[in-house]
Amino acid sequence: MSIKFDSVTLARGTARAFALGAGEVVKIIAPHGGLGGDFTFLGFDQSLTRNIAGWEKFGTYKLTFYADPGMKLYDGDGMPYLEVLEVHSRLRVDIMYPGCWREIYEDRRPGCRDLLAEVLGVKRKEITGMASFFVKCTVDEDGYIFSSSSMDARPGDYLKLKALRPVTLGVSACPDDTLPGISTFSDLLVEIGGR
Repeated sequence: MSIKFDSVTLARGTARAFALGAGEVVKIIAPHGGLGGDFTFLGFDQSLTRNIAGWEKFGTYKLTFYADPGMKLYDGDGMPYLEVLEVHSRLRVDIMYPGCWREIYEDRRPGCRDLLAEVLGVKRKEITGMASFFVKCTVDEDGYIFSSSSMDARPGDYLKLKALRPVTLGVSACPDDTLPGISTFSDLLVEIGGR
């Protein structure tokens, strides 16, 4: 039996909301490589997710910075909504950074927080957490360092997420075309389907 997938092209600097049923799978692909984007759902709690996932992964008081395969993403009540099934990339899914926003750009273009708030139908301040995909960061004694020169996804890189309960997932294609070290600023492809 073949599984039907619905495909949506997400142009650079745009976002879309996807209503998912429990068990549905989302595949986000960078067909031409380059820069990724962000995803979120209403109520996503990055801090609680890092804490729960850290305990599950390390068995101690250690937070994880990345959402790796097998990890679940939680809301503020500790309910899991998404599971990361696969990350086919040398880059990762970051759960530290808040996503970009309009005020950081000189031309005031909408950032991923603005784009996702709009497609989810909420005010930007109601976006409580973001996950940035195709990212690489480093850590020193003082903080977590976003390494844009290392975030150039290869053509065909993808990640897969599974809805654990009904959820509306917002996905954005990063609007930033000024980051150093990125070879391609192109569209993303989102496939929905399967269980």
